[in-house]
Amino acid sequence: MLQPIRFYHPSVTQILNLVEQLQHWQSDSISAISTAQQQQLMAVFAHAHRYSPAWRQRLEQAAFSPAGNAMDILTRLPALSRDDLQVDAAQFRAHWPDMPARQMKIAQSSGSTGTPVRVEKDISRYQPLYSAISWLETQWHQRDPNRRFAVLGTGMKPARQKSWGNMHAALGYHGESEVRAAEQDSLDGHLDWLQSFQPDYLKCSPNLAGELADRALQRGITLPLKQVLSHWERISPRDRALCQQAFAAPIIDRYSCEELGWLALECPTHGKLHAVSPTVLLEIVDDELKPCPPGVPGRVLATSLQSAVMPLIRYDLGDLAQWGEPCGCGLAWPVIDKLWGRERHMIELSNGTRIPMPFLGDEIGRIEAVRQFQIRQYQGLDLELLVSSDRALTQEELHRLQQIFTRNGLADISLHIRDQQQIDWGKGRKRQEFIRIDQGWQAG
Repeated sequence: MLQPIRFYHPSVTQILNLVEQLQHWQSDSISAISTAQQQQLMAVFAHAHRYSPAWRQRLEQAAFSPAGNAMDILTRLPALSRDDLQVDAAQFRAHWPDMPARQMKIAQSSGSTGTPVRVEKDISRYQPLYSAISWLETQWHQRDPNRRFAVLGTGMKPARQKSWGNMHAALGYHGESEVRAAEQDSLDGHLDWLQSFQPDYLKCSPNLAGELADRALQRGITLPLKQVLSHWERISPRDRALCQQAFAAPIIDRYSCEELGWLALECPTHGKLHAVSPTVLLEIVDDELKPCPPGVPGRVLATSLQSAVMPLIRYDLGDLAQWGEPCGCGLAWPVIDKLWGRERHMIELSNGTRIPMPFLGDEIGRIEAVRQFQIRQYQGLDLELLVSSDRALTQEELHRLQQIFTRNGLADISLHIRDQQQIDWGKGRKRQEFIRIDQGWQAG
């Protein structure tokens, strides 16, 4: 149906223009996308070389030339570590002489490793792109911005609005939204709030979503949720199953980080993650920074194709992932078949090698009695599994837990299972399901 002409605020017009460009990227070929990425990558190199002392040195060591091949130059660069940014962030800035101070924003990582990373962003570029990708993802999953949206997260500032944000309001959408801090109330308190607000969509961590669903089942509560939007953490099969059972709602996965923003979005057709090719170039590499083929886990390196104030090139996210085969949905953006979790979530074996834990949350979480768990590895390699449950584990359940570790190549490492009413997750917003303890294991 033909609609009357409408005039939007310039900021909304810019976002809609970016959405249109992103949609062109959706429908183009792999070769066309690769060519466009390399053109943008070379522009990032040129800017970084001109304005950043640290990047100038790195690029010259990688034989940077404006006439060179962008991907060849990229693969000659070392990975950019968190330590690099924490120790000498100023040298990685690429401030140009007439850059307005108001154009810069500081983004900070969660600090789950102890010290957060602070990255400077060009807000005039980052914010519209973030909004445009968010809008695209909303379209992928057919959300209705006229319905209610609830956000529940640690450190959130409570707020209630008559829309999902300024852009939605400008486009004529008026679904109410409410933000709540996860730490301000108990599970029962949050469920009471959700019952009162009656949202159609809930954004929170998958762990919290699973706990809310579990508690809702215990209380016989139903909510009209259509989707749960994942935030901050890897999704376990247990969390998915609980949300489906309690709310008849799927958990929609999204892969992002504070330093770069959106990295990958869940395919609405097949459920795998598509790397957001227009704005980020992702690599999955081995310990020698060589590309991993599909199906082989490796480290995730991310290069922002739009960073200017502080370019992030081959930034080591500390994550483990593996590529998948191209998706049958028709979208040419690369497919991430599996996110394994953090690189530090690797168990050390007796021969000194480290392996990712495919059972982290996947197999352990399928044991019904297990509500929460944490794995700890001590000096001497001993493993301790803390299990929070509503009752004592049976001998059969304890045996199943032992078998999970045995099947995954850990038969020669001592495993100690400790039943615990409550696990201390610390003050961070991310739950660490695996941690290392710098002392030997002791009973008790």
